[in-house]
Amino acid sequence: MSEALERARRGALVLGCVMVFSILSYHWWFNKTLLESIYWTVITISGVGYSQNIEQEVGDARQFLSIIVIVVGMMAMAYTVGMLIQAVVEGQLDKAMGVKKMQKEINKLKNHVIICGFGRIGQNLGHRLARHRVPFVIIDSSPESAISAKTLKYLLLEGDATDENVLRSAGIEHAATIAISIQNDSDNVFLTLTARNMNPNIRILARGEHPRTEKKLVQAGANEVVMPAVIGAERMADMIVKPEASDLLRCVGHESGLNAELEEFKITAQSAYLGRTVREAEENLQVMIIAVRHTEGGTTFNPKDDEILSVGDIVILMGPEADIEEFYDRCIAPEGKAVLA
Repeated sequence: MSEALERARRGALVLGCVMVFSILSYHWWFNKTLLESIYWTVITISGVGYSQNIEQEVGDARQFLSIIVIVVGMMAMAYTVGMLIQAVVEGQLDKAMGVKKMQKEINKLKNHVIICGFGRIGQNLGHRLARHRVPFVIIDSSPESAISAKTLKYLLLEGDATDENVLRSAGIEHAATIAISIQNDSDNVFLTLTARNMNPNIRILARGEHPRTEKKLVQAGANEVVMPAVIGAERMADMIVKPEASDLLRCVGHESGLNAELEEFKITAQSAYLGRTVREAEENLQVMIIAVRHTEGGTTFNPKDDEILSVGDIVILMGPEADIEEFYDRCIAPEGKAVLA
C-alpha cells in the first residue's frame, strides 16, 4: 500500500470515529432517535447545515457539539479525499516516471540486442542473454508479456515492434542485433525489412514458421533465419538415426544431468590472457578450448597448447557452467567483466 493510500485509510478511520461519536451523542445526549441522529450527523459533516437562522430550540450544548462535528468532520473528509486523489495521481506519475526512467536506461545502451516478441522463444532468449550479461531491450504489446518482463526487471517497451517509432525508441540505430520472434510470418518479414532500412549494419535473426518464409526473410534482409519446426524435426531425426551423438549434444546443451556448456568469448585489448597461450587460459579450470576463430580469418580446431591468443580472436570452449563462469569473470578481463562475442 502506498503512503498516500495509508494516509487516506487513517483519515477515513478518523472520519468514521467522528461520525460514530456524533451519532451516539445526538442519540444519548439529546434523546434523538437513531435515524434522526444519523441524519443530523450526515447533514452537519456534509456542510448542508440546518437553516440560515438558528432554531430557538437548539441549545448551546447542541450548537457546540455541531461546531466540533463540522470542524473535525470536514477536516477528516477533506484529508481523506485529498489523500485518495494523491494516491491516484501518484500512481499515474509513478507509471509515467517508470517509463521515462526505463527510456533513459535504453538510451544509454550501445551494441545491444533488441528482442521483438516475448513469447516462449523470447523469454528463453532473454533468460540466456541476462545470464551472460548481454544488454537487451524487449518490445512486446501483450499485457501478459509486459508483466512477465517487468517481474524479471528486463528493459521493456510496450508497443508494436513493426512501428518505426517504437524501434527508434529501442535504440535500433545503435543496436548490434535484433531478434525477431513474432509468431506471424508476415509481420516478421515486414519487421525484418523495416529494421534493415533503419540500420543497414544491424544483425537480424528472424523466426519463420513456414519453410517458404525463409527465402522471403533473407530477401528482406535477415542474416539468419531460425525455423523452430525444422529444428525440432532435425532433433527428433537425430535421436532416431544417431541416438548416442544426439545424447551427447543434448548433454552439452545443458538439458541433462551432465553440466557442460559451449561458450564463446572475444579476446579484447583489456583481456588478461591477451598474448598468453591456450594452456595458460585453461590453467586451473576444467574447461577445454576446442576452437579459436582468428581475427585475420580462419578457424583452428583443437588448437595447440602453445598457440598465442590475439586481439579479436574468438575463443570457443566447453566445460562445466561454474568453470565457464569463472573463466568469464576472471580470465578474460582484469576487471572481472568479459566481452561476449
